Amino acid sequence: MGCRIVVADRSPSALKAAELALPAPEFEVSVFADGQEALRAIPELAPDAVLLGLSLPSRDGYEIADFVKAQPHGPQVAVFFLRGPFEPFDEAKAAPLDHDGIVAKPFDGESLLRLVRKAIDRRKEIPLPEEPVRVKPDPPPAAAEWGGTAWTPEIEAKVREIVRSELGLARADAAAMARDAVMVEVKRVLVDELGKIETKKF
Repeated sequence: MGCRIVVADRSPSALKAAELALPAPEFEVSVFADGQEALRAIPELAPDAVLLGLSLPSRDGYEIADFVKAQPHGPQVAVFFLRGPFEPFDEAKAAPLDHDGIVAKPFDGESLLRLVRKAIDRRKEIPLPEEPVRVKPDPPPAAAEWGGTAWTPEIEAKVREIVRSELGLARADAAAMARDAVMVEVKRVLVDELGKIETKKF
């Protein structure tokens, strides 16, 4: 299997020139004219090197480089920026991206081939960060502890019975309180009405 290369540039001639400069079977070149499309493909392609135009639709080269370096194998990926003759290069954006160089367009195919080969070889010697040690959690106990006693189906049934009983008592108390409140209100209304009747008599 050849080295996997991703080339993202808005210029069709730059994409074609990169394909010609990095021939099969030594290289497997995937080209993209849109930054977002390149971004979506990179995790699956797992490239050994990326050549990124500075200005791309959707996502620019700096954003793609930042995404590449954030991948698990990012330290081993060679990153080159493809710069047009009148295209400004943002040093502040590029500085933290650990890139391998800037290639001026139009580029010489043989020079690009040598640069990419050398960068890929150098990057392969960079060790990947070690995976964090994952502590395997203790297996869950066979039965949850409840009040110092293993929670069993018998205890669960007993608790359910107690809860049902308490709910029944609570409902009964609530109903009795409601009846008492209604009776008090009825008595008050009756007293008021009787008072009115007595007043009318006199």
